[in-house]
Amino acid sequence: MTTPVAGDATDRTARRRPDESMTLLREVTERPLDPGYAEMARRRAEAGQTSGPFAGRSVRSVVTMLLVAMLLGAVTAVAVRDLRAPQPTVTKGRSVLMEQIQDRSAQVEALSARATALDVQVDGLQSSGLLPSALQEVNELDRLVSGAVPVEGPGMVVSLTDGSGGGLVEPGDAPAESRVRDADVQFVVNELWAAGAEAIAVNDERLTSLSAIRNAGDAILVDLQPLNGPTYTIEAIGDPEDMQVEFARSAGLGFLQLLSAEYDIKNDVRTSEGMYLPGAGSPTLRWARVPSGTEPDASTTPSSTAGSPAGTEQDRSEEDNG
Repeated sequence: MTTPVAGDATDRTARRRPDESMTLLREVTERPLDPGYAEMARRRAEAGQTSGPFAGRSVRSVVTMLLVAMLLGAVTAVAVRDLRAPQPTVTKGRSVLMEQIQDRSAQVEALSARATALDVQVDGLQSSGLLPSALQEVNELDRLVSGAVPVEGPGMVVSLTDGSGGGLVEPGDAPAESRVRDADVQFVVNELWAAGAEAIAVNDERLTSLSAIRNAGDAILVDLQPLNGPTYTIEAIGDPEDMQVEFARSAGLGFLQLLSAEYDIKNDVRTSEGMYLPGAGSPTLRWARVPSGTEPDASTTPSSTAGSPAGTEQDRSEEDNG
């Protein structure tokens, strides 16, 4: 049995490297290049070859690769050009649609002109004295109430303007929450009707019993006609003093204050001594009937048969009353 010598242990400890436990790190720092790669680089250097994508390749193979690349590029360019070129079927379909749009637009214009001419003819027949005086007065009153004819007189004006949301923005760029909505215009219009308004128009669009105020995106529509913002002017004809008092007593004034405080929507309420509201045109006659017991006397009515001007205007007035 051999007894270890103290001197031998001391020599072995002295010969150990201080970084012996960090073999991996030492290999990375001392030999960053893999031996295989180093050997390959040495062989290429001895053979006189250069490094790069074409290293070790013959001139013929390089030329072949370049030709193939050019051919693929040309094929790709032709394919892209063919895809972007308008197809004959698409072009033909677009031309057909454009022709149809033009034809329909011409038909709409022709029908609108005919409707205007017929309105003028109806107005002429109404004022020609063919109707009895009592029936003519009722018809004129119905046309006034239904909004078919223009009116003028004193009343109230309420203006709503898009807010800025507390910041400085260009007109028309107000935040969504600070824009006037259709519900805001509807509320003010209803309060003006309740305050005694006899006729109302929003941005010169006359309201009737069939009018609708709706939103389409960010635009407000009155009877499908878009209104130009950012200011919406609601004009109401009636007794200015009575309307102002009734509007102040209603929820309308508080609603305007809420819009101003919460959404920065500006408003202006004032009276006017003279306003002109355009007419909305004669309403579309869908159906009409003569109430029982009110048939006109054939001896006093010049044209009382079906389809005559008198019968047509009486039916229209009955429809307006209904």
